[in-house]
Amino acid sequence: MKPSLNSVSTLAIAFASSALFVLLSVPLGEMFGSIIAIILLSKWGIKTKVPTHTLIFVQLALGLSVGGLIPPSFFATGFPLTMLIGLVVCMSLQVLCGYWLLQRFSWSKSDSLLASIPGAMAAVMVLNESQKTPSAKVIFVHTFRLIFLILLSGLLVSQQSSGGLLEQPLGFNVSAFLLAFLLAGGTGVLLDKLGIPAPYMVTGMLVGIGLNGFFPELDLTISPIIMMVAISALGAVMGMRLSKITLTEFRYFTFSSLCVTLLSLSVTFVCAFAFSFWLDKPFIVLSLSWMPGSIEAMTVAALYLGLEPALIMLSHVIRMMILHMVPVVALAVKPKQSQ
Repeated sequence: MKPSLNSVSTLAIAFASSALFVLLSVPLGEMFGSIIAIILLSKWGIKTKVPTHTLIFVQLALGLSVGGLIPPSFFATGFPLTMLIGLVVCMSLQVLCGYWLLQRFSWSKSDSLLASIPGAMAAVMVLNESQKTPSAKVIFVHTFRLIFLILLSGLLVSQQSSGGLLEQPLGFNVSAFLLAFLLAGGTGVLLDKLGIPAPYMVTGMLVGIGLNGFFPELDLTISPIIMMVAISALGAVMGMRLSKITLTEFRYFTFSSLCVTLLSLSVTFVCAFAFSFWLDKPFIVLSLSWMPGSIEAMTVAALYLGLEPALIMLSHVIRMMILHMVPVVALAVKPKQSQ
């Protein structure tokens, strides 16, 4: 009989590994540290598990964090409509091209669609886990793309970032956070009963936007420790899925992931070049704004290159908002096909 760890021990080991990777200044060490720890435990024959509601906590924490990134000034100045049109066009082409390519690799329709979504890994994880048989290949593609984009941003700035550029301020209003957590959790329960995918991510994001934009005096922030715990837990769930991949599947999935990532990047560059004439924005700014994922890596690159980091970060936040809201719209249009 294989040795096994309870859920608390699993998360504790994952968090310790995440902390080590952060101390070693590994980009996104919170996620990759826990992924590697869980995979190693699996290879050593140790069974792991996480609490049933782990992804609910992850959704709430990341949803509130994304919503909190919207600056109060956004509600006064707004986001350029032309940028929004370009963003939606680029995202749509990224999904369509990725979906077509993975269908050529004989992937199922659901796996092809989830793997083609340009970012929003936590929401994709929740949608993937809601399937009867969660797919490891979907998580593999998103992990591969994340690593690829981190390396790409490193090449752009010719140096590694020690992280923390997107961390929340050190001041942490516990009361405001608990209020937001309870509001998002309570409304998330209602959306969950309606069958809306990733409901707590949606409510967390909307509550974060609402409190940050209309009640700035509450000073809603998310503690870096809470974010680290959430990302580490997400990595643990991802590691449990990735650990089931065989060596043959690893080679096959790597090739598929490389193809869909390069195609997605090609779409990004073509759209950025075409819209650069209409939007009167530099090609590189639009490219970083519309990259398929990794808000942290692209914002770091923008900061080092001096390329409108606020606009680039806001573009990625809006991209994540759109991706998280798509299931809600789909459910409203076709309620019988909510699954």
